[in-house]
Order: sequence, then structure tokens, then C-alpha cells
Amino acid sequence: MEEFRYKEYTKEESTIYDAAMEKLKKSMAEGITLDDAVSRLDIADAELKRLITEDFLKIFIVQLHYEKGIAIKDVASTLGITYERVLEAQKAMLQDIQLTSIAEYHKGLSKGQA
Repeated sequence: MEEFRYKEYTKEESTIYDAAMEKLKKSMAEGITLDDAVSRLDIADAELKRLITEDFLKIFIVQLHYEKGIAIKDVASTLGITYERVLEAQKAMLQDIQLTSIAEYHKGLSKGQA
């Protein structure tokens, strides 16, 4: 099985990431759509911008759907994106959780803690 690893951000990337997340949160609070909010981010590194966007979408799904019980179709509407896009992000998020859980379980086995 392929080992799942999160991207390790440099200090500069972490600073950019944190600032972008704050800007996106503020934009959402102001009722701006996700894509419009992302387009306002001044991030030269396209891959970093993509990762930030994906992470933010996953976090928003957790906050709205899992914590507040808002239906996925309403999450999509709130973000101004398609239902299918939210479903894809949710699926990716659940796969991340699954892979991380499996990796942590195997770490425990190798340390004799499972």
C-alpha cells in the first residue's frame, strides 16, 4: 500500500497558506462565492493555490455539513459551486481520513501498540 503523506510546507508557504485561509474565511463571511474568493488570492504558485483551495473547501464542508448539519446541496449553494464539486471534495476528504487512519494504525503495529 502506498504511504499517504501530506505536503510539508516551507515556512514561507505556511505563512501564505495561513493568510489565504483567513482571506477565504472573511470572503465567505461576506457572502462571496468560493471561486470569486479564490480568484482574489494573490498566490503565484498555482499548486499551492490549488492545495489551499482544496483544503478550504474540505474544512468548509466539515463546518457546515458535519458540524452544523447543513445538507450538501445547501453547502454547494452557500459556496456558489456545483453539488458535484462538493461531493468530489467530500469524497477526497473521506479518502484522506481513511488513508491517514490506516497509516497511523500501521505505525502503531510497527511500535507494538495496536
